Amino acid sequence: MKILFLMGLMLFTSGCVTGYQAYTWSGGYKDQQIGVGRYWVEYLGNASTSPELVLERWHKRASELCPDGYDEVGNEEGANQSTAVGVAGSAVIPISFSHPYVKGEIECKN
Repeated sequence: MKILFLMGLMLFTSGCVTGYQAYTWSGGYKDQQIGVGRYWVEYLGNASTSPELVLERWHKRASELCPDGYDEVGNEEGANQSTAVGVAGSAVIPISFSHPYVKGEIECKN
């Protein structure tokens, strides 16, 4: 039973990284125009997505919104935490996950 639990845990935690996509339940980008040539951009990853990849994809979305380049007005990098619970026999095992994000404002160059 313990082996089955560990195998299931490995499968659960080895999921796919968040693809480059508009935001869905598994992550992705969100953006909102907040002024002329100014955008608030967010990219949220899942537990399998590295912070470096999230930052790369944040910049990709910013480049799509501002094809002639952009200045970062400010951004914040961090991670949201979540916990799942696994059960092995009578033991309850909490499992923590980190979901990296980058959020920030950009101003398009003209």
